[in-house]
Amino acid sequence: MIYHQLPLQTSHPSFSKGWEKFAKEKWKAKNTTQAIAAYQHALSLDETLATAWCDLGILGSANSHIESAEQAYQKALALKPEWQLGIEFMQCFRYLLNVYDTPEEVLDCYQKFEAALSEFYKKFQTLSTDEIKGLYHWIGYVGMFLLPYQGVATRHLQKIYGQIIHQVMTTVIPEGKQRPPMPELAADKPLRVGIVCGFFRRQTVFKLMLDNWIKYLNKDKIRIYAYYPRDYSDECTENIKRHCYQFSMGNGSTEAWFKKIREDNLHLLIFPEIGMDLEVVKLASLWLAPIQCMSWGHPDTCGLPTIEYFLSSELMEPEEGDLDYCETLIRLKNLGIQFSPHQEDEREPITREEFGFKPDTVIYGCLQTWYKYLPHFDYVYPEIAAAVGNCQFVFITHLMSQHSRQRFEGRLERAFAAKNLDWREYCFLSRPLNFYGFTSMLHCLDIFLDSIEWSGGCTTLEALHYAQVPIVTTPGRFMRGRHTAGILTQLGLPELIAPNVSSYIQKAIELGQNAAYRQFIHEKIQAHLPRVMADQEGMKSLEAFILQTVNSYGDSR
Repeated sequence: MIYHQLPLQTSHPSFSKGWEKFAKEKWKAKNTTQAIAAYQHALSLDETLATAWCDLGILGSANSHIESAEQAYQKALALKPEWQLGIEFMQCFRYLLNVYDTPEEVLDCYQKFEAALSEFYKKFQTLSTDEIKGLYHWIGYVGMFLLPYQGVATRHLQKIYGQIIHQVMTTVIPEGKQRPPMPELAADKPLRVGIVCGFFRRQTVFKLMLDNWIKYLNKDKIRIYAYYPRDYSDECTENIKRHCYQFSMGNGSTEAWFKKIREDNLHLLIFPEIGMDLEVVKLASLWLAPIQCMSWGHPDTCGLPTIEYFLSSELMEPEEGDLDYCETLIRLKNLGIQFSPHQEDEREPITREEFGFKPDTVIYGCLQTWYKYLPHFDYVYPEIAAAVGNCQFVFITHLMSQHSRQRFEGRLERAFAAKNLDWREYCFLSRPLNFYGFTSMLHCLDIFLDSIEWSGGCTTLEALHYAQVPIVTTPGRFMRGRHTAGILTQLGLPELIAPNVSSYIQKAIELGQNAAYRQFIHEKIQAHLPRVMADQEGMKSLEAFILQTVNSYGDSR
């Protein structure tokens, strides 16, 4: 949508502020459609709310609408000319969309983002210290999270972004520019290892990494200092506290967290993800410990000059994967993790009939987050449908904005029409699902179709653990597109890994047409599942990396 001149309504000024506050709450809850509607209502009451226009600019990208983002930023700039530099920075990111309409649009957005960020960086290098410091307010609003979902190489752009964030943060906190010295090592004392993450709660990163890392790293050799820069806690938060030597949490300032972590005098610091939580990005851009690492909670290089190592998986990395990272790539054994699934709900799963699926149909699960689905591969589903016939593809559109959903549905309509099929006969767009609903849906599936070029990690492991669903995948060009291939390799099911998209389609068709084959794979998954769920080689190699890297630190300087 384009934002037209909004009709002003006579009301008390606090009404507009109240609607703006309500919009922020909806945004925080990731309800983009309701947040946009609330901001628009606030602006219909008072169109001089510059912060509301600015927030609409950011939400324009989440709503997959570049033009509305641009218009909203211009409205904010007209009201606040002094925001010029900050808005120029944020405007770069309007090309990172949740849902792209065509492959051509993906390429166009990538090229425009590349040009915009490069141009801003040229200007950035000429700024005064005060101007750089003034950007501190803006860097916490937009980030690089959506860039790798374009299916492109990101290293050079992440490096530019990393340099900008590092320079802004070290201008505000100058001490963060200097690497702290390595604390004294003693054979009879464990190392102090910090973990900084915004997801010490029921969330993907917790299940993939945090839970078992913290529980099972050798406490005689490693003391865990956990830092959680958030004030939200749940049962996962409370359960993990007792396994940490020290657990700190709260919505403190970046400066306060910097001081706290520095005072703990760590030997090594790990960020399980960098890219999803912008407060963590700011902390990661500072030197907090002499050795700083990241892992694949968000599987892309971060570009920050303060992060030296990327902790990955030997089964997920392509042969030349080192070239994709600014950091030194560490291929931990097997998956590099030990998955920690939550206990399944004790209630009987929701049935196919209760979900509203067609009776006696083959159900293909496409249960990844919607921005993992690139338009380049929309043709896959009608190709399978044309061969299998009586089938449905289940997508999750939870929290997808209205405009993004319209784009996604339009893509499906065009793809199926190209095979003379009606997409509504084959595609099921699920209502929002909680954990019970999600695990119930897994039990309804016949086949799980992995998303191409950004593979399932936690979702794949959950599909295998809870329902032993046969999964079809094809390795992508980058590590982020090879999670499921690595998991299936560890599981001993290479026959489900297709070498290319054409073979992927054929494997999906074969499973769809042959119920006996599906049952054979299901039973094989059941028999082999401990190879994945009980494997501790990744944990052992992480522990070995920590001990060796710290103890050899002096030799590498």
